[in-house]
Amino acid sequence: MHISLLIRLQTDELVSWATFDRKGRIINSAIGVPLNKVPTDNYQPVVLIPSTDILLTEANVPSTNRQKIIQAVPYALEEQLIDDVENLHFVMGKPLLGNIPVAVIAKTSMENYLQRLQVAGFKPIALQPDVLAVPHLNDSWTLMYLDDIVLVRTGLYAGFAIEVDSINVVLPMAIAENPPTQITVINHTDLTNLPTLGIPIQIAEDNILAGISHNALNLLQGTYSPKNKSWLRPWLLTIALCLIWGGLYVTEQIIDYRHLTQQRQFLNQQITTTYQEAFPEARRIVNPRVQMEQKLTELRKQQQVNEVFLTTLTIMTSVFKTIPDLTIKRIDFRNKQFDLQLTVKNFSALEKLQTSLNKLNLTVKVKSATSQNQLVASRLQILIMQ
Repeated sequence: MHISLLIRLQTDELVSWATFDRKGRIINSAIGVPLNKVPTDNYQPVVLIPSTDILLTEANVPSTNRQKIIQAVPYALEEQLIDDVENLHFVMGKPLLGNIPVAVIAKTSMENYLQRLQVAGFKPIALQPDVLAVPHLNDSWTLMYLDDIVLVRTGLYAGFAIEVDSINVVLPMAIAENPPTQITVINHTDLTNLPTLGIPIQIAEDNILAGISHNALNLLQGTYSPKNKSWLRPWLLTIALCLIWGGLYVTEQIIDYRHLTQQRQFLNQQITTTYQEAFPEARRIVNPRVQMEQKLTELRKQQQVNEVFLTTLTIMTSVFKTIPDLTIKRIDFRNKQFDLQLTVKNFSALEKLQTSLNKLNLTVKVKSATSQNQLVASRLQILIMQ
């Protein structure tokens, strides 16, 4: 984890800070300055808070369900706590050897730290106990002297802070309970007053950044998690479902469109084939559906014309039979009008024919009538009335 700005809160007024390059080398730093003197430059700092305000411990909860663990841990540690669990903030790390590392801090302390940082214009990406920034080696303890405090890191998620004046009392008790294989002392060379009970001691120089890792306990969890874009989080599932549904809907529409296009092409081909079979004389086919409808309309009209022709001709035939020696030479029919060329015995027969046809709701006009070879040749125009 790259840290560009590290701030360690010392007292209610003063802090220490350092900026680092990509390789972890210090660029600028200061010790014991007001928080408002720390450069911001759009940094999102890692902030170390005094471990004297924090209890680092372990809990054993027989469950792998994280939600149940979060609910159970406060009450599993209740006997170790002075304050009520409702007033405390609990942060859990990854289980180690069946135990769950836990950091406990008063909610009022968390809120005070965050308010100080907010007033100074900082939005930290992590808030960690300063003891967990001390370098750690397996089975070894590391002591780092900072001001009048000694930070003692005893494990990956374990450690404590004591005043320098109390080290002769507290350290031997801690060593006796869980003795390390070695003790490494950082930033301190006077070991005269360091009670180690025979434990090998190594002196080293390092900066506090060396112990920070992505596995460290970040107190910015739960209700104290960074609030950036938090308004969006409750809607993420809804948005995801809407996107999925929208994608499925669009995909379905595309599939339906392609299917309908294929159906239309198939039907057009069928109509073209049917049209060619029904009207083999057709040479130019542009829109077979429209052309088929036009032809069908023409056929219906022709059928109606044929029905009118046959019906009227049947009616006129009954009259023709009453006229002796009537011979029909030619019949034309167009626009509900008959043109007849015929011969009758005499003019009286022709007049009788005209009268009889007029009675059938037909309009009969004699266009011509001439006497030929003792017969009357005539051309009649017969109009069917609406």
